[in-house]
Amino acid sequence: MKDELKVLKLAGTMNLVSKKLEIDFYGDYENPYFLASDIANWLSVQNVSQMLKQAELTEDQKGIFLKYTLGGEQKSLFINEDGMYDTLISSRKAIAKTLRKDIKAYLKQIRLTGGVVQEGREEEFVNNNFSSFSDTTKKSMVNDLIKSNEEYKKRISELEPDAELARNLMQRKGLLTLKQVADNIEIGRTTLCSLLREKKILSKQTGYNEPMGKYIKSPYFKTVVEENEKTKHISIVTLVIPKGLKFIYRLIKKNQLLDEFDTTLLQEVSANA
Repeated sequence: MKDELKVLKLAGTMNLVSKKLEIDFYGDYENPYFLASDIANWLSVQNVSQMLKQAELTEDQKGIFLKYTLGGEQKSLFINEDGMYDTLISSRKAIAKTLRKDIKAYLKQIRLTGGVVQEGREEEFVNNNFSSFSDTTKKSMVNDLIKSNEEYKKRISELEPDAELARNLMQRKGLLTLKQVADNIEIGRTTLCSLLREKKILSKQTGYNEPMGKYIKSPYFKTVVEENEKTKHISIVTLVIPKGLKFIYRLIKKNQLLDEFDTTLLQEVSANA
């Protein structure tokens, strides 16, 4: 994050049913930021500094920004989405795992649809947010939301075969990016790369996370050279092959970074290995 301060306005509020929490996020849906103090409140943590120290966040995951309020702009410590996930992962609080999954699901839906109203809660949403509207208007809004949710589900079902085909093609090639691995395991990419560097699997001497020594020609990783078509910038990208995915799963289990994770992708790539 840059030193220069910018104003972050409230982008939305998540109403998570699981713990009846209202979670504010700032900036926008694609690159949301969360107040460090809010994250501490979710976890019932008194010492924000200690919470961040335990999470071992990098400088690009946190920063001071100006928070927009009706009373003026206030300096506040914010954490980006990746940093928020890493903070929750590092917490031993029982609520942390539920929050991580709920927030991730919420943001995923809102990015796909441009908005989020949970199916079956359309009337509740309208009554809570448009209470001053007439009953006729509110009823019309509820019907529109129900119709939109039905169309959304239909569209998803139509796209699912194409999405599954694309996924299978990717897996048959046996190559996954570090971000794809991190997303599947539900652990931040920064946390994953930090673990691999700490275990001297990836190099600390380069910003490209290249495999070290014996791992360069191991059956776990493959490096490819890519060129940006617009900037012509050449970079080295580390990809994970099926045996590498198994290797990473075992490493995460051994280091107790997660209690459990979705092993669907592991099973699928294992079948194609």
